[in-house]
Amino acid sequence: MDTSTPQQLVQGLYLSLLGRAADPAGLHYWVDELANSSLDVLSERFVNSREFQDNFGDKTPEEFVRLQYYNLFDRNPDKAGLDFWTAQLETGALDRDDLPGAILDGASESDQEAYRAKLSIADYYTSQVPQERYDPEQPLTYPWLHSNAELYADLNRLDERYDTLDLEQVGASLEGNPLYRAEVGHGDKTVMIITQQHGDEPLGTEASLYLLDFLAGDSEAAREIREEVTVVVMPRVNPDGFARWERQVGGEQDVLDPRRNEANVDLNRSYDPEAGYDPEQAPEAAAVFRVLEEYQPDLLLDYHNQNNYRDAEGDLDTMSIRWATNEAVDPQVSADGQRAALAIAEALEDYDHDQLTLFPGSDNPAIARNGLALEGTPTLLIEQRGLQEMDELAQGLDLDYSALASALTLEGLISMKGVIGAVADDSFEDYDPQLAARIPERSERIQFADLYDDDAYTTPETSPTMPAEEAALVGVATAQEDLIA
Repeated sequence: MDTSTPQQLVQGLYLSLLGRAADPAGLHYWVDELANSSLDVLSERFVNSREFQDNFGDKTPEEFVRLQYYNLFDRNPDKAGLDFWTAQLETGALDRDDLPGAILDGASESDQEAYRAKLSIADYYTSQVPQERYDPEQPLTYPWLHSNAELYADLNRLDERYDTLDLEQVGASLEGNPLYRAEVGHGDKTVMIITQQHGDEPLGTEASLYLLDFLAGDSEAAREIREEVTVVVMPRVNPDGFARWERQVGGEQDVLDPRRNEANVDLNRSYDPEAGYDPEQAPEAAAVFRVLEEYQPDLLLDYHNQNNYRDAEGDLDTMSIRWATNEAVDPQVSADGQRAALAIAEALEDYDHDQLTLFPGSDNPAIARNGLALEGTPTLLIEQRGLQEMDELAQGLDLDYSALASALTLEGLISMKGVIGAVADDSFEDYDPQLAARIPERSERIQFADLYDDDAYTTPETSPTMPAEEAALVGVATAQEDLIA
C-alpha cells in the first residue's frame, strides 16, 4: 500500500480488512509491531484475527472483492474489476490478505484519491477520539447530500433534540422554500456562518449540520464554547438553486443556472451598500440582512465551492480563503478576517486532506466579504474544492464522489470549529493578521478532464442519467459526535 507513514499503513489495514478506523490503542500497538515486522506479516495477522474471521471469514470471493472496493474507495466495483479480482482469489493467485494491496497497486488515479481521502478521515478520527469514546461503528463517509426536505427535517430534529439550539424560520425563497436560522450559545461574541448562496455549492451546508450537532451537544468542549460565543448559522441560503441542481442530476437539461435564485439573481452580488438590492427579487438576501441586523456578528464566514486548482507538485487545492480586500474597508475589519484565516490554517494542521491557499483578491463591493465589511462586519470567504465535480454530476458524468466529498466536508467542519474555538478561548486576538499573507496564492486552474489522466470516465453524451429520486445520493457529509469531538 503506497502510503507514507507507518500510521497510514496500519490505518489502511484497519480500513481495508476490518472496515473501520483504527482505535487509538490499536493503532499504537500495530505501529510498534510494524517496526519489527513487515506489512505482509501484519496483513496476514489481521486476516487471522478473531474480528476478521467473525465478520468477514465467511464471505465468498466475490463478496470479499465487493467489500474491498467499498472499504478502500467507497464505491461498487466495475464488472471488469470484480471479475478479475474474484478470479485471483478463486484460483489462489492471491490470498485475502494480499488483495487490498494488489487492488491499490492497480487502482486508477481517481480511486487512489478516494482512498487517500477516506484514509485522511480515518486518521483524523483516530487522532481526535479518546480510547474510551472510540466507536467501531463510526461512519467515515455518507453517500448523500441532503435534499431540501432532508435538510429541514434534520434541522428540526436537532431543534427537538437539544434545548441548547434555537431554530427559527427567518424567510422564504422565491419558490417558497423556508430559510432557517439556527442559534447555539449565549456568549458575548457572535460568529455567523452562511452557506450555499450558490445552489450548486453544497458542502458547507453539510459541514454546518455537523457543526450544529457538535455545538449543541453535551461535551465539555461544546459547553465551554457556548459560554463564550453565540454561533448563528444560515444553511443553504439558495434552496431553489439546489433543487434545480438536483433536477439537472436527474436528467433535466433546460434548467436555470443553479448558482442563481429563481429570479436569476446571483445572491452573492447583493451586498453593495451603495447600490442596494431588490428584496422582491432576492428575498433570500433579505433574510440574510435581517439576521445580520438582529445579531450584529463580530465575524461572518461565507462558505462556497470552487473549481479545481493544482500546484506544480501535482497537489490540488482543497480550500481557498480571502478576507475583505476592498480598499475602503476599515483595516481593523479586514484584520479580523485575516485572523480567521490564520485560525483555519492552524486548525487544519492536524488534518491530512487539506491544501490551503488564498483566493484571488477583488474589490467588488457587491460580494458578501467586501460589502458587509464596508458596513463594519469582519468577513472571511471560504471556497472549497467541489464545484467542478458538482457541475460534472449535473451534466450526467458517472462519478464516484462520496469519499472526496466526505473529506472536504470534514475539512469545512474543522475550519468552522477552528475559528469558533479561537474566538471562544480568546486566542483569536493573538493572531498577527499580517501573517495571513504568507498563505500561498491559489494554484493554477486545471480542467476536470485533465485531473485523472488514466481514467476513462463516461462522457455526458453517453452516460445514462440518474433517476430523479436518486439525485440526492451523489455527494456527502461526514463526521459527527466523536469524529468532531
